[in-house]
Amino acid sequence: MERVNRLIFFPVPLPDEDFRSLIFRYHIRSGNSEIIQSKNDLFGVRSYKHTLFPKRLQFLLDRLPLGHTFTLNQFIYDHTWYGLYQAFFTIERHMAMLNVIKSASANQRNATGQPTVSSEGVISTEIKYCPQCVHNDFEQFGEIYLHREHQVSFLECCPSHSVRLVSRCPICESRYGSNESGQLLREPFCKNGHGLSVEKLEINETKKYLQTVMMNDLLYVRDHYKDLSAQEIRIKFYEQLFANGYITLTGVIQKKRLLFDFEKWFTEQENKIFNCNFLRSIYFKNSLLRTDSMTQFMGFYLLLAAFLSGSLKTLLLSRESYALPIPFGSGPWSCYNPMCLYKDIPKISKCTRSVINGQTGVFSIRYFCPRCGRQNIIQGSYSGVISSWTKSSTEVEGSSIPSEIALAYEQIAAGTDITTTNLKRRAKMENILANNVFHSRSEIRNIDQSLYRWLMRNDKEWLEQVLPVRIPRDKVKLDFKAMDKHLVLKIRTAAARIDPEYRLPIKRGTIINLLDPSDGNRFRHYHHQLPLSVKEIDKTVEDTKAFLIRSISRHYSKIRNRGTAVMTVNEFKSMASVSYHLHGDKEVDNHIRMFLQKKGALIDT
Repeated sequence: MERVNRLIFFPVPLPDEDFRSLIFRYHIRSGNSEIIQSKNDLFGVRSYKHTLFPKRLQFLLDRLPLGHTFTLNQFIYDHTWYGLYQAFFTIERHMAMLNVIKSASANQRNATGQPTVSSEGVISTEIKYCPQCVHNDFEQFGEIYLHREHQVSFLECCPSHSVRLVSRCPICESRYGSNESGQLLREPFCKNGHGLSVEKLEINETKKYLQTVMMNDLLYVRDHYKDLSAQEIRIKFYEQLFANGYITLTGVIQKKRLLFDFEKWFTEQENKIFNCNFLRSIYFKNSLLRTDSMTQFMGFYLLLAAFLSGSLKTLLLSRESYALPIPFGSGPWSCYNPMCLYKDIPKISKCTRSVINGQTGVFSIRYFCPRCGRQNIIQGSYSGVISSWTKSSTEVEGSSIPSEIALAYEQIAAGTDITTTNLKRRAKMENILANNVFHSRSEIRNIDQSLYRWLMRNDKEWLEQVLPVRIPRDKVKLDFKAMDKHLVLKIRTAAARIDPEYRLPIKRGTIINLLDPSDGNRFRHYHHQLPLSVKEIDKTVEDTKAFLIRSISRHYSKIRNRGTAVMTVNEFKSMASVSYHLHGDKEVDNHIRMFLQKKGALIDT
């Protein structure tokens, strides 16, 4: 049996401590010069980066000192936001993610199911601290730790102290912590010695109210993860959308009207909590309420719940019903022919039902009277006020025929309902076309592939009349000028998201990978026709020299952490990276010299 080398110690978690803080507090006590060594001790991986959720926790649990009481659930549910994300995961993704957290391969770079931290997410891309909590913790515990609650992206102030949350020093702009480098605060001042100042934040009531509601929603969902899943949350949204009139009686979501009303409500809010620029993207519309992409737009669903029900908690606890009575009952019905013996006598038990207008909820039923041979038609709509179907008209069609023939016809018609099925599916397709803007048939097909295939197979002539004209691929004309302007803005936004301490040279691929897949593919395939986009992306692309110059600050921080306070240019190059000797030149040396002079760390020779 393989012997496990156990750790000598592991920090005791502090109240609401973020798991990243536990790793860093172990690193401080370990005596390791680099956090990459501490990550190797704890998880058997060599990495500086902090991921949203830890990986290879079983490795850590197996190495903890004998007699410890830690559990995997304690780490991920008490010291990360995994409970919140689990509530929005499908069961399959939760199991895959749990496997990654527990025992991912040490060489697994991109963990399957690991959510990304983005500017639209509910967890901040930057490490945030409350200066008052920092001072209190340092006084009470003798050290500083990262509070899990403070890492919510839209939270501007500490819920306990109403003090502004900060991520950078206001004097020197240095970060207090970084997911890329793994470094967090050790003492109540930045790496350049500037203290954290306490700033009381006055927030107007409307702004504070929405932040409070959404924070309470996050805490409620996180703490009730056992009772929730993406499927459960989706059903609750469907119930509220139906109750608010955004789902037709045929089950089609009126996306266009919903998003228009939501955007109008969102712009009226004084607190723009999330960036909702994605609302008009086709990808987002196609992903709306799909269980496999709910975590990607979690912020939107929090706001949508506030729009529909006041809060996500209220929505989840509601008891709305997503069901209607059968239109005009299940029979039997009477004949409306005043000359028929079945008039006012409910004797007819078979009918066909049709959707006249799915958006307004107008239905009809048709049935043949076996006595007089007439076809009876009842048309009406559903009233949400009285929760019942209201007849708007009754009609009797056809000439009288012998009852034996009429009865036989009725029996045959009851066995095959092709016309009614066609009408229902046509109505569903018409609703899809009316509530969305499409540029191609493939976009329509992606909305409801089974409906599209059925109509193409069984009702092709009608479908061809309502679909956009098929344009041969070789004749499709792209507006490269508009595409170029669109991509310039996307590239600029993506470039701004790159961490200044990013450890690799910034290449075109670095920025392309930060774009939406569709935008990235456009640049890859059509960059010869996109001069402005090429110019914009090349502004950020680094050659080796530019990368070395940008990395001076990062390497200097590492050298200082090892205990070296002053140095010559050559000593800096030797301690930083061999690349400075291989690829540097006089210009790079001058940048190093000026940087060290500014820091008061230069030994001039």
